[in-house]
Amino acid sequence: MEPLVIVSKGKDPYKTTRIALKQFPFPNLKGRRILIKPNAARLASPGNGITTHPQVVAATIDLLREKGVKDIVVGEGCLVGVDARAAFEKTGLKEISEVKGVELIDLDRFDSMEKAIPDGKLLKKVKVSSALKEFDWVVSIPVMKTHMHTQVTLSIKNMKGLLWRREKARLHQLRSDKSMNRGHKALDLAISEMATILMPDLTIIDGTVGMEGMGPAYGRPKEMGIILVSRHALSADAVAARLMGFHPESIPHLKLCSELGMGEIQLQKISIKPKNYLKWENPFDPPPSRFSIPYPDVMVYDEGACSACLSTLIVFLKKYHSKLTPYYLDDKKIHIGIGKHLDRCPQGALLIGNCTSKKKKRGIFIQGCPPVASHIASTLLGKTRKA
Repeated sequence: MEPLVIVSKGKDPYKTTRIALKQFPFPNLKGRRILIKPNAARLASPGNGITTHPQVVAATIDLLREKGVKDIVVGEGCLVGVDARAAFEKTGLKEISEVKGVELIDLDRFDSMEKAIPDGKLLKKVKVSSALKEFDWVVSIPVMKTHMHTQVTLSIKNMKGLLWRREKARLHQLRSDKSMNRGHKALDLAISEMATILMPDLTIIDGTVGMEGMGPAYGRPKEMGIILVSRHALSADAVAARLMGFHPESIPHLKLCSELGMGEIQLQKISIKPKNYLKWENPFDPPPSRFSIPYPDVMVYDEGACSACLSTLIVFLKKYHSKLTPYYLDDKKIHIGIGKHLDRCPQGALLIGNCTSKKKKRGIFIQGCPPVASHIASTLLGKTRKA
């Protein structure tokens, strides 16, 4: 049977989600203990295309209850350095959980447990939140966004939030040889292997307001007014990617997941309702093909940095670039090193994030995972570069 993907279009996030869910043939969910996993790992207000709109979560809770589900929990594991309570309040999840009477949990407050990846080439096992033992059904509710490392981030990549604490960042820091990755990034391979053991049971993609360009946090909001629903996460991601103007086969982690037998990404082999769904296509500006800094006097040495560190660096430079002239080296440039595998930065560089600590004798080290822009600025204040 062909996988089914429902697409709904509307202006109101709650109503549009309900319309999509009402059309979807749910299995019997009575007695299930369900975890709703939104994208709420950052301090961002609803409607900015960064985090899942709380009304999409609210509509999901209501529909599940109408299907007889009594045990529903909303959970997220935030980025390292982000206070979960603050994030839950900022994103609107705290209010929704109180209004709807559902438990809201920080997945990283639980112990970790290891899950083996039997056929993994790059990943043999991962650490996940032990809270997952309590659930037998997982709903992934990501935002429709571009991503500077993976082109798009949708329902499958959203499951990375189930990884425990720093395990999330570890996937960005892996290396693989050519015989293993066949020309793909190590991160894409890692996501596809992670998906073999962390695939959601239901996908609801929040495309009410997405993000284009420098996603997942510093791009531009993109109003779409779209919700996608499917029990087949990979097919849902493929359809969403197409609505964003991308060919699913060109998204490496989707292609790798398909090759591993996790689902269908060829659109002609997916049952998509309505059939004329492409009338809602609205191409997203893609992420930059390579990380670039719009300051000719700044040299960045990026070796194994995650998107969180890169995003922090961009924000820092936008706010404080004009104050960095004391850190010019002899070539009248500011040299900045980031990433776990940093090796080639010159003496006197600014070293951003904990991953660069092994090189801290070569310059000015700013700790954090990642450090926020204001912390980088306060650390540099009053310091002079090492000769």
